Amino acid sequence: MPAKGRKTARADTTRANAAMVRRRFRELDKKKFAILDELFDRAYVLNFHGMSNPMGQPATKRFYQELYSAFPDLKHTIVEQVSAGNKVVTRWTATGTHENDFMGAAATGKRINLSGINIYTIRRGKLSESHVNWDLLGLMHQLGAVPSHLRYESK
Repeated sequence: MPAKGRKTARADTTRANAAMVRRRFRELDKKKFAILDELFDRAYVLNFHGMSNPMGQPATKRFYQELYSAFPDLKHTIVEQVSAGNKVVTRWTATGTHENDFMGAAATGKRINLSGINIYTIRRGKLSESHVNWDLLGLMHQLGAVPSHLRYESK
């Protein structure tokens, strides 16, 4: 393939990878958990900052079901996305209402704001791995699960 054709194919793949990640967020926000079976490789691994062990695809699916059960109206906004090669980095914000237990925090009925960054690796047209970093301290503070004296405020 001529160099120009390879560049076009790579650009098309890069755009398709970014679109796949955007679709993942959109469909999960609609609670369409079948998207995980469609887009995620069976050997998918979720590396979640703060968790001692990565989660495989079945555990990841359960995690997202619990997340959307706890925050049924959870909606993500993609703030920024960078796609290069087989990597897609997505910085996002989310809002939702805490209506059921989540990570040991009883339902509060509070509206929350959350932010995070996901780094996805795509192999063979599927999401094969991700590294996720959320502002869990901020979330737990909003839910009242973290004492206020641990809260950082800039002056």
